Amino acid sequence: MAEADETIVGVHSVIEALTGGEDVKAVIVGERRRDDRALKELIDRARKRGVPVQTQPEAWFRRFGDVRHQRVAARVAPFEHADWAEMKKRLATKADALVVVADHIEDPQNLGAIMRAAEAAGADALVVPDRRSAGVTAATRRAAAGAASHLPVIRVPNIVRTIEELKQDGHWVNGLTAAPAARAYTEVDFRGNCTLVVGSEGSGLGRLVAERCDTLIAIPMLGKVASLNAATAVAVVLYEAVRQRRQPLVKTGTSRPVNP
Repeated sequence: MAEADETIVGVHSVIEALTGGEDVKAVIVGERRRDDRALKELIDRARKRGVPVQTQPEAWFRRFGDVRHQRVAARVAPFEHADWAEMKKRLATKADALVVVADHIEDPQNLGAIMRAAEAAGADALVVPDRRSAGVTAATRRAAAGAASHLPVIRVPNIVRTIEELKQDGHWVNGLTAAPAARAYTEVDFRGNCTLVVGSEGSGLGRLVAERCDTLIAIPMLGKVASLNAATAVAVVLYEAVRQRRQPLVKTGTSRPVNP
């Protein structure tokens, strides 16, 4: 049985779904915004793709509660995950692939924010486990703010095995943790084929996952709070990777050992 369509909301999310080629079944606009010039681009894109534009009364949008829907929504097909075997082949052709692995992130909003950070930083893919993890639902797609239309997301049965496969393909795997023995993320080389692993909101990296990482890295916490949430931490480290890749580090001690 086919999965039911999902509803995404918000101008930006709907535009990105249309632009990214997602299977959009219909665009829904509130009656008061039917002739709103601010929605001209969105409506034009929908019509060019042959997507029907429907109007609904204000009461229809109450189903979204406190979510900032802007009286704009779209019915879309369920999110389609990328295939790991195909993604492996694609990554193998690159010398500077960047992959993010989310180890059992259970909050859909947090997963969506990780997707947004990964896509913005130019990551090639996001890998998530197929159990004990948030899925790419409508709530996740809202938090991703359009990133779900552009970032390949792969579900795998075993994160540890996937990390091992990435290492075999030449990836240096960095696990983000608060462990005392971890190196500061600014002291680590993120150039070349690189994977960043982030753990769950409560327990962090699983033991077996941490053991498979080449390097454990941490973000120094200089204030009173003990840690950042997973999405914020991922964004901080990803943009250090972006900085290094655009302007390679030259200071002593930042090189990593060669993978065996």
